Amino acid sequence: MSAKPKKKITIYLEHDLARALDLEARLRGLPTTRAAADALRRIFLDEKDEAVADTVKLRLDRVEKREVVREREIAIVKETLLLFIRVWLEHTPPPREETLDATNAVAERRFQSFLELLAESMAPGQTLFPYAAHGRRADAGAPMNGATE
Repeated sequence: MSAKPKKKITIYLEHDLARALDLEARLRGLPTTRAAADALRRIFLDEKDEAVADTVKLRLDRVEKREVVREREIAIVKETLLLFIRVWLEHTPPPREETLDATNAVAERRFQSFLELLAESMAPGQTLFPYAAHGRRADAGAPMNGATE
């Protein structure tokens, strides 16, 4: 099911009406365009067909709730990644000068393994969850990222 294309229009509002629209958008946490579209939908769809308007409202509410949850999850993932990087940088000493070449070679291999694992996990139906508990595949028992034991 594809979405219908939207039509762009420009309207000029009286100052008090524009302020009321901006306030409605801020209170609902929506962009002004979305708040205006919702207001117009209430006016025109509600008067035309109450059942269609109710269905549209329910669907829009569901989509909006999912979007709020998705935004929260993305924020958590970003904060987790940034915290991990910060802690890693603060607590990992730099490599010694005499082992720099070997360290760089190992780092390159480990990074390539990481990229392969990431690509594998992004395939449809795949996840990194089996690695989460102990850094091993639940089914294979192989070390993650090419590490040796």
